[in-house]
Amino acid sequence: MGLLEKFFGKRRNKKLVVIGLDGVPYTFIKRLLDNGEMPVFKSLVAQGEFKRMNSVIPTISSVAWSSFLTGKDASGHNIFGFIDRKPDPFKLFIPTARNRKAPPFWHELGEMGKRSVFINIPVTYPPEKIKGIMVSGFLATDLRKAVYPADIADELLDMGYVIDADTWIARDSKDRFMSELNNALERRFKTAFKLLKEKEWDYFHCHIMETDRINHFYWADMEDGHPVYEEAFYCFYRDIDAFLGQLLLSLDDDTGLMILSDHGFCKIKKEVQLNYWLQEEGYLKYSTAEPESIKDMAGTSKAYSLLPGRIYINRQGREEKGSVKASEYFSLREELKEKLLDLKDEETGEKIIQEVYFREEVYGGPYLEQAADLIAMPVDGYDLKAHVDCKQLLAKGFIQGMHTYDDAFIYMKESNRSNLAQVDSIIDVKDVIIDYFKG
Repeated sequence: MGLLEKFFGKRRNKKLVVIGLDGVPYTFIKRLLDNGEMPVFKSLVAQGEFKRMNSVIPTISSVAWSSFLTGKDASGHNIFGFIDRKPDPFKLFIPTARNRKAPPFWHELGEMGKRSVFINIPVTYPPEKIKGIMVSGFLATDLRKAVYPADIADELLDMGYVIDADTWIARDSKDRFMSELNNALERRFKTAFKLLKEKEWDYFHCHIMETDRINHFYWADMEDGHPVYEEAFYCFYRDIDAFLGQLLLSLDDDTGLMILSDHGFCKIKKEVQLNYWLQEEGYLKYSTAEPESIKDMAGTSKAYSLLPGRIYINRQGREEKGSVKASEYFSLREELKEKLLDLKDEETGEKIIQEVYFREEVYGGPYLEQAADLIAMPVDGYDLKAHVDCKQLLAKGFIQGMHTYDDAFIYMKESNRSNLAQVDSIIDVKDVIIDYFKG
C-alpha cells in the first residue's frame, strides 16, 4: 500500500459527469443566476469556472455536438449541417453517425480502460459498440434500435423513456407541447439517475435536448412576457436547476462535473429565404414552375443554398448540373459575398448578414471539399432559411428562437478548471475531458 493510501485510504478512480444543455446561452443563464432563478447553478459557479465560448460554423446542433465528440470542425468529421448533399449525382440526405469520419472520444476513453454512459447526444444514431452504454439521441426513432447494449432498451421502455419531444405538436397546441417537453425532461432525469446509480461508469454524459426545443418555440413568449408561457418557460429552467441539485447529492467529492451548451439563442426578428434571394438575383433557376426541393434546380443555375447560410457554387466538374467554369469560381464567390453583406431589411434598414466566409477561411480538414463554398453568418435575429417555395425574402414564421454563434457556455468544478483557459469553442472541450482523465 502506498503512503497516500495508508493515510487517506484506497485511491479512487477519477470520474466525470457531463450535462449538456442544448442551445442554452451564457448570457441567459447569467441573468437567471443574477435574478436568483437557478440557486443550485449559482452555488456551483461559486465553486468552479463558468465562461462563455463560441459554437461552430454553421451553428447547428448536429455539427456542434459532432465537434464536441471528435475535437474537430465540420471539415474534420464530415457533418456540415442537418441536411447535407452529395454533388454528383445530386442527392440530399440527413447525416447520421454513419457519416461521421472522425472517432468520438469514447474510443479514447475505452482505450484508457474507462467505462462510459452516453445518453441522448445528437447524431449518435445508430449507436456504436462502446465500453459502456450508449443511448442515441436526435435522429433516432425506435428505442430498440437506439441503444447499446440491446438489453438496455427494456429498462428504458419500462420507464417510459422519450428519445425526443415531438415538435410537430407545437404547431397544433403549444399547451400540449409544453406538457410534452416537461414529460420528456422528467423521463430524461429519471433515466439518468437510474443509470447513474445502477451502472458502472467513469464518464457519464446526459444530454438535455428539451432546452433547445423550448427555446425554439417559446423564446419570444419569454422575452415579451406572455401571460402563460413566460412563467412556464422559467419554471422549466427551475426544474433543470432542481435536477442539478439532486445530481449533486448523488455525487461524491471526487467526481468532476461539467455543464455546457453548444450554442446560444435569440429571438427571431424575421426568417431570411436565401434561395429566394438567389433566384431574384438571377443565380438560381428551377426546371419547374413549382419546385419541391433544391433538386429541381436547373442546369443554368450558378448557386444554391442549404440551411443555415450555406451557399454552394454550381461548379462544372463537381456538381451534377454544374454550369460555373473553374475560371469564374473565385470571382463569383466574391460577387456573392459583396451582395450578401449589402443585404438590408427594407422595413427597418437593419443589416441582415454579419459576415460571409469562404470555406477555406473556416475549415482546413480532410473533408474541406464537402463544405459549402460560402457560409453566411446572420446578424442575430435574422434566421437564414433555404426553402424553394417562398415568394418573399423576409417573413415571420412560427418558430420564435434561433441559434447564435458566440453565446454558448461551459462550466467545470474547481478540480480541473484551469484547463478551461484553453477553451475558445465547443471544439476544444474534448481535450479538456481527455486531460481530466490523464491528470
